[in-house]
Order: sequence, then structure tokens, then C-alpha cells
Amino acid sequence: MAPDGTITNVEPVDALSTFAPPGALRRRSSYLYGLIISGAVLATAGQALRLPRVGAAVFGTLVIYWAAETYVHWMAARSVHGRDLTREERLRTVRDGWPLVTAGAIPVTVLLVEAGFGVENGLAIRVALAVNAVLLFVVGWTMSRASGLRGARLVLSATASGVLGLGMIALKTTLH
Repeated sequence: MAPDGTITNVEPVDALSTFAPPGALRRRSSYLYGLIISGAVLATAGQALRLPRVGAAVFGTLVIYWAAETYVHWMAARSVHGRDLTREERLRTVRDGWPLVTAGAIPVTVLLVEAGFGVENGLAIRVALAVNAVLLFVVGWTMSRASGLRGARLVLSATASGVLGLGMIALKTTLH
């Protein structure tokens, strides 16, 4: 740090950023993280809550996490660059984290469709949680395959993502 408080000789915020287009790593990780957060909300949702309210809780939680993560990235970028962000950098920071929120679209849609069909709350939440777990596996598979993994390493990597979903199902079973 320079005597005037300016940060100097700083490594890139993301060591892999030289290998990927700007924001690509955050966008991909945000989607996976959004599914993890969605699953956690579903796992802790009480069965007494109406399904639209559970969907609103998932969406609201994702928006809060997105806002917090965006703020953290904004502050980190400003400190690394030692200046305010340009308009384009601010917009990119806001947009790059949005997949965190969109990740919850399928589980929330499942909840709302189930509400429309009158599915019992406990069952509907468990189904949405199972869908979320499958999505974690599928996204883990897709990301692992895109990274060049094949064979057993691909299966293990995707399974690791799916295990997060199974862990949330176990949490739901334990809590309720």
C-alpha cells in the first residue's frame, strides 16, 4: 500500500480471470450458488407456509444474496483498481451476478405449479427440493464437461454438486 492509501501491486481479483472472458467465472459460479441457496431455503421452509410464500422466500433470499454479492464485488473491484468503476464496469458487476437469482426460477415455478394443482405443502416443497437437487447435478455435469472432464472425473465432479442437493434433502428430513 502506498503512503497515500492507494493499493499497489495487487494480484487480479480472480486468478483465473486471464483465462476467461470478463464476468464468465462469476456468472457460472453464481448460477450454481443460486441453486445451493434455493435448496437451503427450501430445506428450511416450514410446511405451514403457503407455497407462493415459500416461492417468494426463495426469490427474496436470492435477491438479497445477489445484492450482497454484487456489493462485495463492486467494493473489491474499486479497491483493486484504486478508482471508481466506469459505468460499463458497474453494469457488468450488476449483471454478472444475476444468474444467482435466475437459478431459482425452476424450483419456484415448480412450487407455483404445485400450488395451482393443490399439492399438499410438505410434498410440494420436497418435490421442489428434489428438482433443485437434480438441477445441481445437471449444472455440475454441464460445468464439469465444459471444463474438459471425462469419465470417472466427470461423474465424481457432477456427483459432488448433486451431493449438495442430497445434503439439503437430508437437512429437510432432519428439521421437519
